[in-house]
Amino acid sequence: MRRLVFWLLVWLCVGLVVAVAAGQTRDQNWDKCKADDPDTSIAGCTALIQSGQESTNDQASAYYNRGIAYENKKMLDQSLADLNQALQLRPNFPSALNSRGITYYDMKQYDRAIADYTQALQLDPAHKLAYYNRGNAFFDTGDYQKSVDDYNRYLELAPTDPDGFNNRGHAYMSLRDYDHAEEDFNAALRLDPRHANAVLNLGIVYNRRKQYDRAIAQFQTYLTLRPTGETGYGAMGDAHRHMMQYQLAIADYTKALALDPQYALAYFDRGVSYNRSGQYDSAIDDFARYIELAPKDPDGYNSRGLASVGKGQYEQAVGDFGKAHEVQTNNQISFFDTGCAHLLEGRTREAIADFELSASMNPASSDAVYAAIWLHVAKKSVGEDDTQAMANAATQAKNLDSWPGPALKLFLNRATSDQMLAAASSPDPETQTQQMCEANFYAGEDALSHQRRGAATLLFEAARAGCPKDYVEYAGAAMELKRMSASASRR
Repeated sequence: MRRLVFWLLVWLCVGLVVAVAAGQTRDQNWDKCKADDPDTSIAGCTALIQSGQESTNDQASAYYNRGIAYENKKMLDQSLADLNQALQLRPNFPSALNSRGITYYDMKQYDRAIADYTQALQLDPAHKLAYYNRGNAFFDTGDYQKSVDDYNRYLELAPTDPDGFNNRGHAYMSLRDYDHAEEDFNAALRLDPRHANAVLNLGIVYNRRKQYDRAIAQFQTYLTLRPTGETGYGAMGDAHRHMMQYQLAIADYTKALALDPQYALAYFDRGVSYNRSGQYDSAIDDFARYIELAPKDPDGYNSRGLASVGKGQYEQAVGDFGKAHEVQTNNQISFFDTGCAHLLEGRTREAIADFELSASMNPASSDAVYAAIWLHVAKKSVGEDDTQAMANAATQAKNLDSWPGPALKLFLNRATSDQMLAAASSPDPETQTQQMCEANFYAGEDALSHQRRGAATLLFEAARAGCPKDYVEYAGAAMELKRMSASASRR
């Protein structure tokens, strides 16, 4: 009974609002219908619609304005119903088509949104907002080139809008065309030096180019413009992480999460930073939270599995790698990671099967080359010859001159250890650290296979000292050093 009374009161209030609006003159109701305030607009438009005195075109306009007001209040079903009615009354109404496209866009029905924008442009080729909005929709469907094309047309019609340049720059950035992206973000900032998104995006371009100091300066500027902008802290964390300043990165991601506890990627990236610095328990906690927020991403399970590998908890690791398989069948990386966990646990036969399976997937990829390398390590440990398997992997690989190809060439006797180590060198400090980590481990395996135990020990120690703590080569070097120590003690 209380609920019935409540709804009676609601309808009485609505009726009162409409009655008050109906008591206004027609011109007053039209002024209200066109008002920026959505509640005022809804009241005025409703009075006009219910008056029964408007022409067909004017009824369409009233439904159109009320549909926009509902859209502004995010009452999307009501917005869609009104815009449908407007278009039923006036089918060739490009602005209503554009607005219905916006409603479909907010409903994430991108194909319908694109169809409406396209129809609006067929009726009015100079409808600049339809180009802008269709560019947004194409971007969100991942069709970045079509997005750029629409922003091009929009900027011909609106050459002084910084948002157009910023959005086109974002599309260029997604196409990895960083030169054009940088030009567009700078153009947006010339028009509006306080355009926060352009400042942030320019910093992301610098991040992608590994110009981390410049990137951090941009993110700091962004945070002065938007002190509560969690993405600024997240992006600055990315820069610090790539600079291998993991504690600074962790602090940045923590600030981002304080502003937005649902910021899934910040949990993932902070977990990576914890993992890289050997803080495995904290990494596991962050990956668990990321998995709650993004359960369909296999990277969350794979990364948590690597943290368990770091702790020597191989059963838990294999369980997470298995969950990654379930989320994404034929996940090449998770099969590889499973093989590493099995090998480190001493289950060499299972590891061999895992590496063989991983190597068979997308054989031209660098991941297949890694799988072939670790298959060699596993087979060598049980005295099996894998020359043919490595030769097959080398034949199918896309490019053995790029890393990790030189390591495979080492095991095929097509390169020396020194040549392989030289090939691992990179002008980028992060890439240098990662590739030298791997190269030292692989060179240690080669030295061990040739009975050069002293050289192998030094190389494994270099890998253990220089590797990020979540790299399987770090765990592999520790494994080999332990084995060698145990073997020496038995002599």
